[in-house]
Amino acid sequence: MKKTKRMLLTILFAAALFFGSGFESHSKIAKLEPVIGDPFIEPVKIRVTCYCEHSKTATGVQTRDGIIAGKKEWLGYTAELNAINPDGTIGEFVGFYEFKDTGAGMDTDGDGKGDSIKCGQSVDVWVNSLSDAYKWRDKYGDYMFIKIIKGDG
Repeated sequence: MKKTKRMLLTILFAAALFFGSGFESHSKIAKLEPVIGDPFIEPVKIRVTCYCEHSKTATGVQTRDGIIAGKKEWLGYTAELNAINPDGTIGEFVGFYEFKDTGAGMDTDGDGKGDSIKCGQSVDVWVNSLSDAYKWRDKYGDYMFIKIIKGDG
C-alpha cells in the first residue's frame, strides 16, 4: 500500500506539472529534458518533483526534511541543489539533501510504469504536504541543478 500511495501521489503531481507543458496526453509519456553531464563531476540540470508520504524510506529511516529520492545507486550520497536563473545559469543554493529513498518517477518510455528516477532522469524531494509541493514548484520550477557529493549528510 505504501508504494502504491506514493506512486499515485507522484503520478498525480507529475501529471499536474506536465499538463500542457511537455506532457503529451495522447501518449501519456513524460517528456523530460536530457540530463547532460555527470552529476558526480559537475552540476547538471535535472527534473525535480516532490513527494509527501510520511513513511519509511528505502534505507529504513523515517521521511523528513532533507531527504531526496533518486537512483538506487545514489543511496548514501548527498545532493547539492541549486535553483536555475532565468538565463539558465546556476542560481541560488537551495540546500543539501540526503539520498535516503528511491522511487520509480514518471513514465518516459510509454510502458505505463515510472522510470525517470530509476534511470537518473529525475529526483523526488520530500516535503511535508501536497501544499508544500506546490509551493516548491512555484518557487523553483520543474528543473534544478544537482551536484552529487560522495558522502552522507
